[in-house]
Amino acid sequence: MPSHHIDFERRLVAKTALPLLGRRIMFTTPRNYAGALGKLLLERGARVVWAPTIEIWPMADYTELDKALTDLRRYLWIAFTSENGIEAVWDRMAALKLPVSLLNNVKLAAFRADSAALEKRGLKADLVPAEMSTRGLVDELARRGVKSGRVLVPVPEVIDLKEPRIVPDFIADLSGIGLEPHRVPAYTTGPARGDISFELGLLRTGKVGALVFTSSAEIYAMLSLLGGDLSPLAAVPIAYMGRFIKDTAQEAGLPLQITIQEYGWVRLVEAIEEYFLKLPAGK
Repeated sequence: MPSHHIDFERRLVAKTALPLLGRRIMFTTPRNYAGALGKLLLERGARVVWAPTIEIWPMADYTELDKALTDLRRYLWIAFTSENGIEAVWDRMAALKLPVSLLNNVKLAAFRADSAALEKRGLKADLVPAEMSTRGLVDELARRGVKSGRVLVPVPEVIDLKEPRIVPDFIADLSGIGLEPHRVPAYTTGPARGDISFELGLLRTGKVGALVFTSSAEIYAMLSLLGGDLSPLAAVPIAYMGRFIKDTAQEAGLPLQITIQEYGWVRLVEAIEEYFLKLPAGK
């Protein structure tokens, strides 16, 4: 039985109910999200190895975002693609002393996993796509007959790293249905600066039971750290969260043992558990 059926408020859990027990699971998630994923893995008995390959930080210069927020009348929609974008907009409005009520004059789109970040700030998403992807968001806009208007898209500025396709594709898809997207940098994403040579050594020597990627940027950064050598990645089960990340892995020639189409920490960990439950005893 996968451990997601277990009440983790209890302290006594049978070993047989923990398919990740004792398995060394490495994840490359940045600090902003690592705690949530690490907690779920630890509760399930995994020996977690945190090896962040990317970092997410606030912008050094918010001129473009500030200009957009001070003239929200120009926009019909704000399309959020992450909780980081929501937080950045909220923080800049506070810094500019702009009333939150201004956001009631523009429609908000966000994924289900991020809509809670709006709700805790007293806001509500006008559009939450059934499919948690940028393509799903565009399809829902098209289904509602939204074919014109300007859309503010607060997204990361990718520094010193190949940019994943997800944002450029999103901008192109919005334009494709007749909308006018305005892409604005709201936070930065770049390679992690910390030393993870020890963790990479575990990976290279086959001492990692599974590897987890939660964004395409993490994959690009890992490939750079490995100098293009895919052999350590071919020897370990890899889990991917989301359709775009799976596409990135396929393009890079990586194996696809564990994939989920949606985004969500619990579902990701469940998929990893299910993979190990299917292995022969002793594996």
